[in-house]
Amino acid sequence: MLATREVFHNAMPGTGWGMTETNAIGTQIAAPDYLEVPTSSGRCSVLMDMRIVDPGSGVDVASGQVGEVWVRGTPVIREYWNNPEATERAFEAGWFRTGDLARVDRRELVHFVDRIKDIVIRGGENVSCLKVEDALHRCSGVAEAVVFGLPHERLGEEVAAVIVPQAGRRLTPERVREEMGGWAGRFEVPSRIVIERGPLPRVGSGKFDKRRIRQAVLTVSSCDEVSNGAGAERLS
Repeated sequence: MLATREVFHNAMPGTGWGMTETNAIGTQIAAPDYLEVPTSSGRCSVLMDMRIVDPGSGVDVASGQVGEVWVRGTPVIREYWNNPEATERAFEAGWFRTGDLARVDRRELVHFVDRIKDIVIRGGENVSCLKVEDALHRCSGVAEAVVFGLPHERLGEEVAAVIVPQAGRRLTPERVREEMGGWAGRFEVPSRIVIERGPLPRVGSGKFDKRRIRQAVLTVSSCDEVSNGAGAERLS
């Protein structure tokens, strides 16, 4: 955050978290808290209540532990329009299940970790797609990276990635795996890598269309080189 202080002399940074279902209200943090704890999305809005819950049991986790964020309050929707099945899945005793994983520190600052659906369970190990994407973006020559899980007969799921090189750069899966090993554990390194000419498709909000990208990888014909981690394939 030293660079932020040096560059912005007359402005202070801030960030927050919210969802369409919460009318973009949720948490917020601004300087100086943001400069001191840049990994946090801030404290919960006074307009809503928030719990950090074990997704399986529905019991609140201990302070500092990671769990699913549940919220309720005036900003939260009452139901999904003409979709009672989605409403039933999303609500639990009046609480909206966000699908986001987070922890709360001793200062009551919320730290978002990942999305539940973006956790790959590889042979019993929980792999955060966001962490792997961060490691990939640290690799030289990587412009875009998307990570997700794919079915695996023995491990249950395997970690897969689609990567777009920077202009004029040539990437190989072997070099990327070797370089990202400095920021990720061996079990987190993707066993399947697709090198795409890019750019990758995005949804209206600007986020990567991960569902579409994953489906494209699933429909690409498999090859031994890719499945054993020795090569790469292309979507186009």
